[in-house]
Amino acid sequence: MKNLLSALLLLCSIAAFSQDIKPKETTLEFYGFVRNEFYLDTYKSVDAAHDQFYLIPLYVGKDANGEDINEQTSANLSAITTRMGVRIAGPEIFGAKTSGNIEFDFGGILKSEPTLFRIRHAYSAFTWKKSKLLVGQTWHPFWGGTIFPTVAALNTGAPFQCFSRTPQLRYDIYSGKFSFGGALLYELQYASKAIESYNYTTSNQAKRNGVLPEIDLIMEYKNKNFTAGFGALYNQLKPRMTNTGTGGVFKSDEFIAGKGVMAYAKYVKNKFSIISKGYYGQNLTQITLLGGYGVASVDARTGAETYTNYINYTALVNALYGKKWQAGLLVGIGDNLGTDKPLFNDGSNKAKTYGLMQNVKGIFRVSPSISLNLSKIRLVAEYELTTADYGIGAINFENGLYADTHKTTNNRLNLMMMYLF
Repeated sequence: MKNLLSALLLLCSIAAFSQDIKPKETTLEFYGFVRNEFYLDTYKSVDAAHDQFYLIPLYVGKDANGEDINEQTSANLSAITTRMGVRIAGPEIFGAKTSGNIEFDFGGILKSEPTLFRIRHAYSAFTWKKSKLLVGQTWHPFWGGTIFPTVAALNTGAPFQCFSRTPQLRYDIYSGKFSFGGALLYELQYASKAIESYNYTTSNQAKRNGVLPEIDLIMEYKNKNFTAGFGALYNQLKPRMTNTGTGGVFKSDEFIAGKGVMAYAKYVKNKFSIISKGYYGQNLTQITLLGGYGVASVDARTGAETYTNYINYTALVNALYGKKWQAGLLVGIGDNLGTDKPLFNDGSNKAKTYGLMQNVKGIFRVSPSISLNLSKIRLVAEYELTTADYGIGAINFENGLYADTHKTTNNRLNLMMMYLF
């Protein structure tokens, strides 16, 4: 009896003490997946992460026997896109629910050091009843929120689909079935092209020297089965810090601005879903779309340059059917419409252009897949055919396009397994 009374007194003491302990104000939820991929290609590429992030086949010319140099079969097995993250739920501040997200993978500096631990998302958010403020790095607004292709490929539909995570300040307002958002962005891993010189030591220097943030506006409508959205952006760059002419070296004062729009739609019914998406704009390389800009004029004495943008568009459709067994199909097209002003010709018949494969005239992709989803395991077999028409021969300085094109084609087999946690 004495021992029983002692135990009861101890339990009462613990209960009384626990009532004075305040619950934790912050909770953490860990998540991620282990991802392994085997991929086989028939053509070398414009790529990142050991060819795992495949954009388009890369044409570099033919050898002395007339054979295409980059028509080379290759294969690899990789786990570098394994991912981990933590979702943070915090206390109420300023009348808003607070939250955060930190996420990493092993994609590293995608081209030069593709196996390093790197940041993907790092942001804080304040969520009110009808609005939300986000500060930090996450998907670019042109990613499309939850409307993006479902494929096995790491490229997630790029370069037909925006692929970029950026530091940003974003504010969204919700009104019934509509939402309206605005964002101010800079660049980090996905950066606009600068004209290289000794002044440029970091990849995002052209954007930093452009001073103004990229400005994005987004609108979306959503009901039970249908979602549609529209976006527009304005992005200012400063390609150079100095110019060299016959009079010496001079500080550059020239900027270039690119504009772009995008639209998307999604329909879902039972086991079937389909999305469509399109992009149109000037020099949208910061979101991994093809294009760029070129030199439009040069002052002989100071070397001062003016610039002109390439205009490109892409469109895609992605359909899915099934739950446990899931069949998918992605089709994408894109075209280079040329520059909005003539390029400068210094007499050498070689144009000065910069960007991401601005010499590609058109691109096309078709990618069917079959998936098996078993609890925490996802198995996917996917075939991806991607073609690119490269400009060859003489360039037309009036529009930045070429007299002829050379078609390149890659066939990719991708076998992927994910274990989610």
